[in-house]
Amino acid sequence: MANKLKRDQLPANKAKNWKSNFKEEADKTFNLKLTPIILQKETYKSLIGENENRVRVYLGLEPEKDGDKYVLCGYAVSSFLLGSGDVYADYETPVYKLSKVNEDFSDNTEAVIESIRLYRKWRAGEIDEKHEGAAYRQYIYPNAYLLTKFELHELFNTQYHASIKIEFGIKKTMDVMVSAASDQLLKSAGDVEDPEEFNNTGVCPPFCDERSIYNP
Repeated sequence: MANKLKRDQLPANKAKNWKSNFKEEADKTFNLKLTPIILQKETYKSLIGENENRVRVYLGLEPEKDGDKYVLCGYAVSSFLLGSGDVYADYETPVYKLSKVNEDFSDNTEAVIESIRLYRKWRAGEIDEKHEGAAYRQYIYPNAYLLTKFELHELFNTQYHASIKIEFGIKKTMDVMVSAASDQLLKSAGDVEDPEEFNNTGVCPPFCDERSIYNP
């Protein structure tokens, strides 16, 4: 019998698949150089404070290129629950650069902001815009990640690791686009203009009716 997964834990096959998808995408749209993004336990303790805040990791680019490629990097800030909803707000400091040895950038937040802005220009396709995959980056790559308390607590406090690594994967999910059909069916393929496409659907799973006979 397979071991029961811990909270927020990815099944091994899913993690392997996500990593494989990322490697495939690297040949199409991801033309950056990756370096280790490491969160150390002392940094984690500094960020969560007494209230065990969550940790948000922003992606950025190094100001200097490595050859012909920009270098991806990450910055971590403390993020606290705002009000009673599911909204998390960031503290401006402390902020750490997550290299092999975490660096406190609290006295140089301008450099952090510029690094994040540079990454967002890449994500928007404004950097290396002639690259065939540049226009699609904004649909694939996020700006930041909000890490949960549970996964960090498990790795640092339960398993006693001194540091953890942040890697990247891509999940591929088929989604639906809805548009008008009646007029298009009466026209030849060459006469059809680009339709208005809509998407406000909840993919099943996780948005499934567990009681439905059609969800056996």
